[in-house]
Formats: sequence, C-alpha cells, structure tokens
Amino acid sequence: MLTIRGPAPRLALIAGVLWAGAGSAQSWLPEAGETSYAVSYTDTFDTKHLTPTGQEVDAGHMRFYTYGFAAAYSPTDRIMLNATVPLIRSEYHGPDPHPTTADDGSYHSTFTDLRVEAHYQLMLEPVALAPYIAYLFPTHTYETLGHAAPGRGLDETWLGVAAGKSLDAWIPRTYVQARFTYAVVEHVQGISHDKENIEFDLGYYITPDVSVQGLVHWQKTLGGLVFYGPPQESDPLFPYHDQLAATGFTNAGVSGSWYYSDHSTLSLGYMEGVSGRNGHKLGRSFTIAYSYGFFGFRPR
Repeated sequence: MLTIRGPAPRLALIAGVLWAGAGSAQSWLPEAGETSYAVSYTDTFDTKHLTPTGQEVDAGHMRFYTYGFAAAYSPTDRIMLNATVPLIRSEYHGPDPHPTTADDGSYHSTFTDLRVEAHYQLMLEPVALAPYIAYLFPTHTYETLGHAAPGRGLDETWLGVAAGKSLDAWIPRTYVQARFTYAVVEHVQGISHDKENIEFDLGYYITPDVSVQGLVHWQKTLGGLVFYGPPQESDPLFPYHDQLAATGFTNAGVSGSWYYSDHSTLSLGYMEGVSGRNGHKLGRSFTIAYSYGFFGFRPR
C-alpha cells in the first residue's frame, strides 16, 4: 500500500527548489510541526530563441547557474508556509547582445525574486486538494533587459490549486498530481501580461526510499508583447520587451529522489524544452537538490 502523506511533502519542497522559476505541485501537505530546508544547484544552457510561430532561431547562447534556497514550516496539519529565493549567475555570448551589462560576455551574479507561499489542505480523499496563494517580489533592483537577464523584476501574485491521487489501486506505488496557477503580474507601461501555468507530475516508488518522477510544465502569457522580428532599440517599448514578452512553452523532464536518512533527501532532475514561442527555448537543465527535515520526515 502506497502511503503518500509521508514522502510527498518532501518531494513538493524539493520540486519547488528544483524548478524555482516555476512552482511545484503540492497536493499533500506535511503534518503539524514539520520544518524543512532545501538547497539546490541548477545548470541551464539555452541555445535557441523562439519566434511567435515557434520556429527556432540561433541568436546567441545563454548560460544560467541557479542556486536555490527554500524553507517550509507547517503550523497545523492543514497549513504549510514556505519561501524560496534563487541566486542566479548568468552569461550571454553571441552576435546580437542587448545594450546592457547582462549581455557583456561576462558572468554576473545576483539574488532575484523572493517567493512566499501559503498552502491549505482542503481534503485528502478521494483526491488530495490543496489551494494556495503566493507572492513573488524582487529582493532588489536588478538588470531585466538582456538575453542573460536573471529575471523580470516584477511583483506577481499567484493563485492556484494542486490536486493529487494515489494510483495504488491500479498501479502499485504510483501517484499523479497536477497544479494550476494563475499569476497576476505587475503591469509594465500600462500593459497587462498575466500568466497561466500547469504542472503535471507522475511519480513511482521503486522502493520506499527511492522514487522517480516524470514532469511536464506548461505556460501561457495572457497579453504582453509579440515580436515578429528582432526588437528595435528605436521602439519606445524596447527597454521593457524582455519583461513583457508573451512567452509560452512546454517543458518536460524527469527527476529522482533518494531518502537516505530519517531527515535527509537527495534529488536529481533533468528538463528540456519541447515547444514554445516568443522567448528562449530551454536547451537543457540539470539540477541537484538536498533537503533536511525535522519531526518524522521519513516515509511511514
């Protein structure tokens, strides 16, 4: 019999650090009093830009090293609070740099956006449901223009719900979960560019201590700017085009986790772009993450 309640909260926190730029499906929340911390390292290499029609264009290569830091605490069985912040080191090399320090050919490092979240366990059966609200805001003013810009530097309010289900009755030691998020994004130059995200996670426990997951992340921008050619510096919106790009994508990947002690978990992940438009295509992304939890973090 698969017991989701124990290991799933760990997977949720680690996934939040593994893929810090997105969210992570968190259908099963930890029990009261549990506290956990996680750190991660991600190496992302992008070699293609995507046109509004999804065609791939080589306009230079971008490298991003992301160091993620996260913490979570559950004051009750039904509530989880967590926070995530990334430190990003990025570099661009190619024939078409933007007139900004982000694209000067050197690596630049900065913290970007702090994300704080509150999750509520609405129900566990027959399906686990956990609505949530999150607020993302820049830790300081940083460069937002450029191929290698580390972020968009905007306030965002996320509203979403995660749903999960054990498939043990049909496929032993297997579960599925998904999360839908609507992000209300700070307007730029009076232009709206909210986002919709869907994440899907299919997991399997090889043993009680070792699991693997298949992941799909999808995003659609509602509004924003569409460029049918290279943005021109003479355009008054040029300084904001990276913030306002109507980016859409589908990324897919796999991850694995090993619960090697009562408190510690090690995870590895890989993800790449499948399709998209109006932005960078995710070339390939490798992640390693470690988490440490207090109060019965072992699967039961």
